[in-house]
Amino acid sequence: MPITWMRMRPWLEMQINSNQIPGLIWINKEEMIFQIPWKHAAKHGWDINKDACLFRSWAIHTGRYKAGEKEPDPKTWKANFRCAMNSLPDIEEVKDQSRNKGSSAVRVYRMLP
Repeated sequence: MPITWMRMRPWLEMQINSNQIPGLIWINKEEMIFQIPWKHAAKHGWDINKDACLFRSWAIHTGRYKAGEKEPDPKTWKANFRCAMNSLPDIEEVKDQSRNKGSSAVRVYRMLP
């Protein structure tokens, strides 16, 4: 039986609406603006279960990671997620609202119609 998976945008909308990933929220749902927690792994207090859960979920969803089969690789999960986001023609980063440094680093994106 073939494995079926959602494309990134609907999957991401589902993750935001689920409220299960800390910091992954709508900033303005009407304008489809949302934020993704983007804390750097080298920062004090970084936790794989809190700060990499979205990236791990995407890796599991796409079949690139299976718990127990491979060692966790949050650096690769985040890189793959970032590349997938950057390749989407209907999602753009709102760079002037993103914060790249510190414990509250986030990236802000807008889903285009």
